[in-house]
Parts: sequence; C-alpha cells; structure tokens
Amino acid sequence: MGPRTSTSGRGRSPSVGKPRQQARPESDVGRGVFGSTSVDEEPNEGADESQQRTIPAELLTRILHGFFEKQSTRITRDSNAAVTKYIDVFVREAIARAAAEKDSGFLEVEDLEKVAPQLLLDL
Repeated sequence: MGPRTSTSGRGRSPSVGKPRQQARPESDVGRGVFGSTSVDEEPNEGADESQQRTIPAELLTRILHGFFEKQSTRITRDSNAAVTKYIDVFVREAIARAAAEKDSGFLEVEDLEKVAPQLLLDL
C-alpha cells in the first residue's frame, strides 16, 4: 500500500492543503511582539479596538512545541487560536493589574512580579 496523497484525512481541518497567508504585512516589519517600534512612540488614539496587537500565533506555537515531550506532537489551528486568545487575555490582565497598582511611570518587571501570585490564583 502506497503513501496517502489525499489532503482530506481524519483529524485534519478543511484548510489543509490551501496556501498559507503571509505571516506579517510589510508595515509590521521591524516591530516588536506587540507592534511597537519605540518606547517613546505615542499610541494612536483613533486606533480601532480590532487593531490591538497580539502575540503572534507562530511564536506561541514554537513555545508550545518546546514543551511537548514528543517531537511528533501536533496542535490544531483551532487549539492554537484558543491558546493565543487565552495567553493574550492573561498578559493584558497582568499589565492592567500592574498598572492599577503603580501610580505613574513605566512598568518594570518587578511590577508584574508583584501581581503574578494573585493573578495565578485567580485562574
């Protein structure tokens, strides 16, 4: 029996076999994880809520694969999207809590470390 060449198989999403979209548009090249290019850059006050920066799905996939015990472990796109949303909400909540506790100025790692224990308990 020869190798399977069909792209519609058990456990595969309907998008398997379709060409992938570009990872990032050219306007995002050189930006950080959340899209900022400079610490001094002012946020665009007219920006849409839908244009908020998120952690790239490819980055989270790579992080997850680093913790898998078997190299052959795979994660579906829907599962990856769910993890991406969960981590995004978690990070934003951590930043919001740290900012609420600090009166003014920039947030430091120590500020996030202070809110981490209660945030983890609230999961």
